[in-house]
Parts: sequence; structure tokens; C-alpha cells
Amino acid sequence: MTHLLTLLLSRLRAWVLAEPEDVNAGAAIGASGARTRWPASRTWERPDARPSGSAMTTADIQLSALRVTLLACVVLAGVVGLHTAVMALIRGKPWAVVIVLVVLTLLGAAIRQAKRPGRAGALLLLAAVYAAALAITISTGTQPELSRLGYVLSYTSPLVAGLLVNWRLGLGLMAFNSLFYVLAISGFNAPQLPQQEVRLPQSLFYVHTALFMFFNLCMPLAVFRMVDGMGKIQERLRTSRQLSEQVFQAGSAPTLVCGPDDEVLRANKPFLLLCGVDDENALRGLSLQDLLNAPAGEARAWRPEAGLRWWLDAGHGRCEVELRSAHSIGRRLQAYGFDDVTELRRVQAHLAESVLREARATWHDALTGLPNRSRCIRQLDALCAQGPAGPAVALLTLRINNLRQLNARYGVSACDDLLKSFVRDLLASLPAGAEVARVRGSVIALQMPVCEDASEMLTQMRRLCAALPVQAMAAMQPVVLDLVFGLVAVRELLSRQAGPIDGAELLRCCELALDMGQDARWRQEFHGFGVFDATTALAVQRGMAIEAELPQALSGGQLHLLYQPKLRPDGSLLGFEALLRWTSPALGPVPPAEFIPVAEACGLIGGITDWVAEAACAQLALWQARGGNAARAHVAVNLSAHDLERRDLFEMLTGALARHGVKATQLELEVTESALTRQPAQALQQLQRLHEAGFTIAIDDFGTGYSSLAKLVDLPIDVLKIDRSFLHQLPGDLRRERVVRSVVSLAHSLHLRVVAEGVESGSQMSFLQALGVHGLQGYLFGRPELPGHWQALMQQGRMPSEAELAPLDPA
Repeated sequence: MTHLLTLLLSRLRAWVLAEPEDVNAGAAIGASGARTRWPASRTWERPDARPSGSAMTTADIQLSALRVTLLACVVLAGVVGLHTAVMALIRGKPWAVVIVLVVLTLLGAAIRQAKRPGRAGALLLLAAVYAAALAITISTGTQPELSRLGYVLSYTSPLVAGLLVNWRLGLGLMAFNSLFYVLAISGFNAPQLPQQEVRLPQSLFYVHTALFMFFNLCMPLAVFRMVDGMGKIQERLRTSRQLSEQVFQAGSAPTLVCGPDDEVLRANKPFLLLCGVDDENALRGLSLQDLLNAPAGEARAWRPEAGLRWWLDAGHGRCEVELRSAHSIGRRLQAYGFDDVTELRRVQAHLAESVLREARATWHDALTGLPNRSRCIRQLDALCAQGPAGPAVALLTLRINNLRQLNARYGVSACDDLLKSFVRDLLASLPAGAEVARVRGSVIALQMPVCEDASEMLTQMRRLCAALPVQAMAAMQPVVLDLVFGLVAVRELLSRQAGPIDGAELLRCCELALDMGQDARWRQEFHGFGVFDATTALAVQRGMAIEAELPQALSGGQLHLLYQPKLRPDGSLLGFEALLRWTSPALGPVPPAEFIPVAEACGLIGGITDWVAEAACAQLALWQARGGNAARAHVAVNLSAHDLERRDLFEMLTGALARHGVKATQLELEVTESALTRQPAQALQQLQRLHEAGFTIAIDDFGTGYSSLAKLVDLPIDVLKIDRSFLHQLPGDLRRERVVRSVVSLAHSLHLRVVAEGVESGSQMSFLQALGVHGLQGYLFGRPELPGHWQALMQQGRMPSEAELAPLDPA
């Protein structure tokens, strides 16, 4: 009960004072464990209440005073009005009950409207006051003095209106109440309610009690609340002014407050420090036109435009300020915020000088003083803009190939001296009109006019390269420089280039030639150079095009498998080899010999192998579903050296088998001898794991990889495939016959099956059958075809006899 009473009093206090509701009291009841939180009263709720701790406004104070008045009036109506109503009913005067109900209804409506700030509650209170005054006037006619007390009660309405609504309404009610004053002093007797010959014996008590409580309780409480609230507002305003002054003085930006004629009224401490004065009275009254001057060379008067800079004459010298902001304060005052940009202008001037000093460093190499890569590209851009009609120019790049080793041996400082010495000698040996740039650490680019004839140009370049110094000194020790050269004939490249080419692309082509210059094959072809010409450009472009299209081949369904049969010596079907083919919409048919090396170089070979294994297993599943001879067929797929280095190879293959319901014995894995030499230990581990899982392992192109017999004995293999190169001119070539016999004999001794590739004639088939090979594969039995082509072979389970076979053109 105590908790409930505490909660009710807390909410009543919050309602009367127009403050946020204290929910802690309700929470305390729930925390006691005895009761849950008391629900909020609908009458006392304030949906628009602010968070606790927010400052009250004048409207809140008026609302609180209204609630105080209403609360006191309710007490008055409850004590006096209800007692009057009861006594009136006893004496048969129902009009008194009606009067009390009307007043209570008006008070109740006023209380309901007092949930939030507004005028409705105060206007209803005024209506209740006038209703009570009227009731007193027209219900006590037998006592004129008592009846005129109703006029006295109405005299309070201007005060109530002025406090709770506004002064205009108060003035209006003052004028309106003058009518009651005139009626009172003139002795006018107001009309009375009927049946007033019998009056309530306590009428005098009721009227005086009502007036006493209203004048002595209701109105003083309302005034006290207004005075208390306004005092708090005054204190808050005083605190706000102090805080504003502190913020104004402590602000980091120099600030002035000026009057309507731009005369200085206030200046904060940062502005005083900027001016070199201690008291703002020294600035007060000064015009901004006199205080601030336009920079030299600018004739303009003061105007409040953000971003303009002005000179300010200070005690410590002249400083430059920039107007940051201009804000209006009320209707007549302006606040101007400034920034001291004196140091900023000094830094900007220093930066401008630094930019001029470092302009050369931007386009030149710091070590050698040569133009850098960016400057070289700009020069080449200008050359490319002339197109094929420009001069005959050769772009030569050279690299000191062993500069890194010299750095490691003699130190960076010694090699920096070596490089600077080499550049000096290089510049001394160059012909007139040559341009030199350092485009990378050990790479120097030379742009020189040359002869238009290609052979003459190469001769000229060879003479130049022969004249370059190859002997140098590093840390007082003689060293030999390993120079590599790359060459591009600029006009020839521009003339055959289909689209536009810029300096960066031209330099990249020359660097590609430099990289090719490290390849012995290209150096031998061009006599010591890597030359980016039509042949090499086509090779590079073809490789780049294949690399660009390969991802689309994997994701766009451009790959497909062809199947070539493998037969036993008796002509029965042994299996098929799956051969990958790619038909690109952009490149056309691309042979595996072209795209497989590119896929290995760019890291896409793993995805291709995954696709081949998945497609081969899917085809095996189709044949298996048909039954018969097709269900017993197996398919061989090729693995690259990169596949044997994959950690997920085993999981990939077994996953493909599981997804299609194919046995491991139906999938043969072919690897070349060269694939086993990259990572022998890892390759052996992979093959052993696959062999133990039931996969058939075959060595493809046996005899071309120079593998040792010792390694062959240790490999977990089942099949040797004799390379097609050994079957040329067989039978008849005795040396090749001996080699093939040796391979077959070796395979038999190791209990390995032998499959011969490239069988193209009946004589070759007869020769191999006589040697006891286990399988035959070649154009004699059919070219690689789509699976549907071999439908008849799958049904019969064998090929036609030798007499029925006709040799196929290997082309």
C-alpha cells in the first residue's frame, strides 16, 4: 500500500509540475516482487513529454500553473459543491445539483485538455469561473449582498487569463468585467432562479467558503507556481548567457560581433590576440572598413563575402585573415568568423618554390639524371601521335642482366656508382639525336633515328651495342656487364597496328622484346636481339587472345571431348581416349598444343582438368546405363604436370566418379614422362594414392621424356603407351623396329600392358600384333569423334577385320 501511495503521489507531482513522469517509483513496486508496474493513467499521460532533465519553457510553466489551479478548484468543487448538492437535494432544490454538475463538467474538461500545453484548458477554467460566478449571482437573490459576490468572483478572470493565456485576453476581460462593476454599484438585482423563496440555510457559508478558497488558495498557488517557474527560467537564462560568453571567448576562431553599420561591438580573445590588444574596448566602435584592408593590388571595400582575404594591422605586424562565415544575430547584429591564414600563405609560397625545384625531379631519375619512365612515355606519345608518317626511329631497351648479383656482391652504393659511370659512357657513345631514359631499375631505353631498311637498322643497332661498354668497375674491382637488348622499329609497328597506340604501349612492346632477348631462341634468330616484329607480335597477341578467351571457354560451354577408340589385337573394343577440343567464337578452332601451355602458364589448367574429368565420367555413366559392351568400356584422360602438384587432385577425381556412379577402374589416367620430372616425389605420392584407389595409370608418349629405367620400376603404373614417332616407317626401319621390340619386351618383363599410338596402316597393325602389344590406337581405326559416332562400335564390341579396314589420311 505504501508503494502504491508513493507511486500515486509521484505521478500527481509530475502532472502538476508539468515535468516528465518518474518511472522509477513504478519500477520499485515491480522490484519488490509483490506487484508488477502500475499502469500509467490515461488522464495523466503526456505523449509529447520530453526526456527527463530537459529545460522547461514558459508554456510548461503556464501549464503547471493551470494544473495547480485546476487541482485546487477540484478540491473546492468537491468540498463545497458536493455538500451543496446533497443539501439541495434534501431540501428539494435540484437546480443546485445542476449548477454543481455544470461547474464540475467544465473543470473535468479543463483537466482533460491540460494534458499538454495549450489554451483550451485555460479557456475552460475561465468558463468554469464565470459559471460559478453566475450561479452565485442567480441563486442567492434573497440576499442581494451575497448575490453580488458572484461579480467579485468574476473579477479574477483577467488575472487568470493574463497568467494562463495571454495579456490581450486579460485586457479584454478587464473591459468585460467593467459591466459587472457597474451593475454591482448601481444596486441592480440580477434575475433569480425560480422557487427561491426557500433558500439553503448554508448559502452564506458556501459562497464565502468558495471565494475564500479560490482567492486564498487557487490563485495564490497559481501565482506562486508562475513566480517560481519564471525564476528558474531567469536562472537558466543567466547560466546560458554565461555559457555563451565562455563559448564566445574560448572559441578557436577569431570572431567579431558588429552593429548595423559594421562597427565593432564585441571581439573574442582569439581576435584580440590576433590584433595584439588586451581589452576589447580598444576595438569597440571601430569600423571594419578601417580595421581591415584589401591585399596589395586589389582595390575593394569591405564586404561580408566568405572566402575573401584581408590584411589586419596588428601590434606584432601585419597578418592576413580570411572571412570564414557571417551570421545574423537577431535583426541588427552580425557575427563574423575569421581564419588566420598568414602561416598558410607562407607555406603555400614555400610549396610553390618546392614545386619549381622538384619539377625536374618529377620527370628525371634521381640517381642518373636521365629522364624517367613518365618522361619517356610522354616523348613516345608525341612520336606515336605522328603515326606512320613520322621519322624512322628505333626504340632500343637494354638491361644490365647481372646488376642484382653485382648489388649482392659489392653493395648498393658501389653499384650505384657503376650505373652512373655506365650512363656517362653510354651517353658518350650515342649518335646525335638519341634520347635516353631510365625506365626501370636496370633497364635503359634509347630512342634513335635509324635507316628505313630493316637489315640496315639491325646492322646499325649491332654496331651501337658493340660499342657499349661491357667492362666496368665496382668497388675498385673490374666486372663484366651482361647486357640484354630488345628492339622495336617504331614506324613499322605503327604502320601495322590496327588501332591507336600510345607511348606506354610502345614501351611495353619494347620491354616484351627485351624479355624475349633473354630467350636463346629469339636471340639466335635476331643475332643477339629480341625484336618485336610482325612474327613475334602475332605470337604474343595469339597467346594473349587465348589467355583472354580461356575463362569464357570454361564457363561458356566452348569445350568438348572427342573420343578415339583403342582396340585389342583381336579387334575387340578396349576403350577410348578422351581428347579435348576447343572451338572459340572469337578465335575459331584452337588446337590443344596452343591453349594447353597457355592454360598452364596462367593457372587455368586445373579448371580444364576438372571439366574433362567431369565430362568423361558423365559419358561413362551414359554408356553404363545403356548396358552391353558400352558398360564395359573405359576412358583415358590426360593429366598435366601441374595436376600432379595439386593437393585436391584425388578428391576431385573421386568426387567426379561418385557424382556419376562410375568405378575408378573405368577411368584411366595418362601422364607424360616429362610431367613426372618436375616434382618427382610429389608426383609419385599422387600416383600411388590414385593407383591404390583403383585408377589405371598409364605413361603417355613413352620414349620421348628421357626417364630412367630405375624410376620407371618404382612408378605405380599399369600401361605403357608407345609414342607415335616410333611407328614411322614401320615395318622396314630396323632401328625403330629394335626400339619398339625393346619397349614391348621391357613392358612384358615389368608386367605392364602396352598400347601403341599412331597406328595408320595394316602392316603396322600386323607388326605390333606379332610383338604382343595389348592395345592399338590410331587413324587406322578412326579419327577422334563425338560419342554418337561410335554407337555401332559400342553395340558390336569390335572393329571390322583387317581386310575391311582402309588406311586413313593422317592429315
